[in-house]
Amino acid sequence: DAAKAVEEGKKDPNQMLCCAQPKHSGGNIGRFLEHLVAPQLVKKPVAAAVLFVFTAICGISVWQMTKLSIEDTQRKFIPDDSYLFAAINTNDKYFGSSGTRFDIVTVPGDYFSSQKALVDIGPRLGKLDYIVPISADSFSSWAADFKAACATGNVMGMAVTTDSDGFVATKAQYYSVLSAWLKGSGGRYAKSVIWASSADPQQGIAASKMAAELKSVNKEVGDRVLPDAVFAVKALDGIRATCDSWTDLPGGKAVPYSYEFLSWETFKIIDEQMYGSTAQCLAAVLVITLATLGHPTAAGLVFICVLMTIIDILGFMQVWGLAIDSVTVIQLVIAVGLSVDYAAHVAHNFMTQVGSKSERMIKTMGDVGSAVLCGGISTFLGVMLLVLSKSYVFRVLFQTFFLTVVLGLAHGLILLPVLLNLVGPPSYHAADEVVVAEKTEKTEEIGAKDKSQGA
Repeated sequence: DAAKAVEEGKKDPNQMLCCAQPKHSGGNIGRFLEHLVAPQLVKKPVAAAVLFVFTAICGISVWQMTKLSIEDTQRKFIPDDSYLFAAINTNDKYFGSSGTRFDIVTVPGDYFSSQKALVDIGPRLGKLDYIVPISADSFSSWAADFKAACATGNVMGMAVTTDSDGFVATKAQYYSVLSAWLKGSGGRYAKSVIWASSADPQQGIAASKMAAELKSVNKEVGDRVLPDAVFAVKALDGIRATCDSWTDLPGGKAVPYSYEFLSWETFKIIDEQMYGSTAQCLAAVLVITLATLGHPTAAGLVFICVLMTIIDILGFMQVWGLAIDSVTVIQLVIAVGLSVDYAAHVAHNFMTQVGSKSERMIKTMGDVGSAVLCGGISTFLGVMLLVLSKSYVFRVLFQTFFLTVVLGLAHGLILLPVLLNLVGPPSYHAADEVVVAEKTEKTEEIGAKDKSQGA
């Protein structure tokens, strides 16, 4: 009975009395938007004010967007009440200015012929402005200490012949004495030299490493100690370029390595990846809306609203204290997909209406405005409880979704209707009416021609 009543356009007999059928197709919200909001938006002074406000906000957001910093996210994944988080903060407080230890790794090659280059690694590093001055505390080199040991002429009971520069004179003696020294007084470097064959030192060295220290890349941001992304990238690129230029080392190069370089590598590319991925998503939005809406003006207006929404989100991220990191980049790409939803439905419904632009815009606000508004509110309610989370990831999820909903709805239900009223494209039905008129005119011409021929 209920299904039959609905099919006949009658009220569902099972419907609760408190949920009476609304008189307006868009419900009370639709009636509010159509009769109170939309009529104000078609007024020229109001439209001018809307355009000015949204343009000003977008301009300020562009300025704020350029101030977004790049930050490390590793520690942000640690819950606020974690013991580890407290331990890291304590370490930052007392040792935050300490430098970053890294290794200079050499590859397989002729280590005997490269003795001078190996010893010169320390002085070469000392010339770089982002390296802690070379000292026994900041730099350790098995090659330099081995040369110093050979200066006595006897190493581990083995006579050593050196040239005028103090380097071992023969290749066979170099490898045999070095092997004995690493097993004895040079034992601290035993794990820093990897032999090609542990049983036969004469087969040479497969790899080795020396330790140095970069100046601290940390900076104080409020009460936090965070890596300075700009300095970190400069130091990373500088030390790599310097090591690549050392062609006189075994194998013709050296490789700098530190665990911290993994994060610094992210600093190099994350902003490019964010803007590049967002640009690709926006391009996809333009192509898809053009295909679905079927009119370049309508697609262009939707694209403008989505673009301004994303710019505003980036600007408000800076105001809210967020930064560019792996979490915010992912959320920003998601925001593109959400924000297009608030504008595309409005533009599509506008294209289906008939009448003047202002009449069509007002009808659109009544028909689809309530659905768009309720969709945004439901999205916000779905993530609202995340504001209480102790996890950085979920807090950022709430912040970006909040910005997406508020800014997306504002552009979709305020700015876009104003633009549609000013420069909106003709209705789909207008094109149909032109086709019908052309067919009618052609039919009349054929009829008139047949009539004249019959006469």
